Amino acid sequence: MPGLGTFSIHKTAAEADFTNRIIAAPKPVIQFINTESNADGLVAYVAFSSGKSPQAAADALNQYCDDLKHKLYEAPGVTLDEVGSLFVDANGWINFRQEELPESFLQSVTAERMIHPQSEHQILVGDKETTNTVMTELLTPKTAAKDRWWIWAIVLGTVGVLLLLIYFSGSNYAALLGNTTKI
Repeated sequence: MPGLGTFSIHKTAAEADFTNRIIAAPKPVIQFINTESNADGLVAYVAFSSGKSPQAAADALNQYCDDLKHKLYEAPGVTLDEVGSLFVDANGWINFRQEELPESFLQSVTAERMIHPQSEHQILVGDKETTNTVMTELLTPKTAAKDRWWIWAIVLGTVGVLLLLIYFSGSNYAALLGNTTKI
């Protein structure tokens, strides 16, 4: 806007609120800066929509901005219908306050988490990309065969002790264990 500053429209990102399972709609934000930018696009739009020549549209736009600037310094603020209001602060700077949009334009969306255990999808684990199926196989505990070697050791030890008892009891090897002479 010649002589006033520049209006621009930006969109904020949608905001996810996972605890309440809601995604808030993105909001358009109108920003105003006191520095002027090239108004050729605005002049061309005004000329096209009003059917005037570009010079007549530029003159009408300049006159409108001058009138708006005079109103700003005479009144506490000027309201731009359905956009917001311009006002002058204590330092003499022109500021802008955006009019809030009706809530019906900015309705939130309910977000429910969907889990499809049968479907395979890509996931990122650390810096490696893999699938959920591969990770399930890696993380599933393997049922190891129970180690029962000690049972075989007991059985073989018992058999060995029995064979030794039979061997020593059936023969006369008592002399090997000490003096067998009776006193």
